Amino acid sequence: MTEIFAIQLIDESAFEQLKPALLNLLPEETCKKVNAFARSNDSQRSLLGELLARHLLHKATGEPLPDKAFSTGEKGKPAHDGFRGIHFNITHSGEWVVVALSIGCVGVDVEKMRKIPEGVPGRFFSKVENEWLDSAKTEAERKDIFFTLWTLKESFLKAIGKGLTKSLSSFTILQKGNNQFELEQDEETRGFRLCTFEFRDGYKLSVCAEDGEFEREVNFIKISDLIKQ
Repeated sequence: MTEIFAIQLIDESAFEQLKPALLNLLPEETCKKVNAFARSNDSQRSLLGELLARHLLHKATGEPLPDKAFSTGEKGKPAHDGFRGIHFNITHSGEWVVVALSIGCVGVDVEKMRKIPEGVPGRFFSKVENEWLDSAKTEAERKDIFFTLWTLKESFLKAIGKGLTKSLSSFTILQKGNNQFELEQDEETRGFRLCTFEFRDGYKLSVCAEDGEFEREVNFIKISDLIKQ
């Protein structure tokens, strides 16, 4: 089962008050990374992502987390040492931080929807995907399709740990109905399943996982839940 958990950023002044208590729950190396951000919201996104992932791993396994930072793959994908049979991925955009938890490789992407960047569909989407995009009858529908495709593609690249070092146009997203999608045109896509989730207005959330069974609801977590752990 692949599960999705989300936590919302809090007011900047409230975060600064809670920050020392939250940092106390993280390894020293991770605290240095969080404190290196110049902007408070960037610091908060990094801190909440790390803390939420650790909270979920502990809750899922019942095991204490090692007092060291997450390791990272060649392309920066975070991983944990000492736990087998459970994988996670972190994403954030705007006011939200999201973590996906799964028994196999998993990638998650959340995006705050905005104006579609000019020229991006032609450069990064396949013919089939562009045909779907061009079928939109309104600008709002076109934006929804664009960010559905973008987050699905990003979630796959994050699942395989390659990020944007692999071309977004090298594979195609196919619609299967009921928020379910398939991947085509690439050997690395075999065995992965895709899904979009109902989320907050103005955001698009997608997940890619080796485990094709998705929990259909996003689980919302509060900062107070993290402090109590």
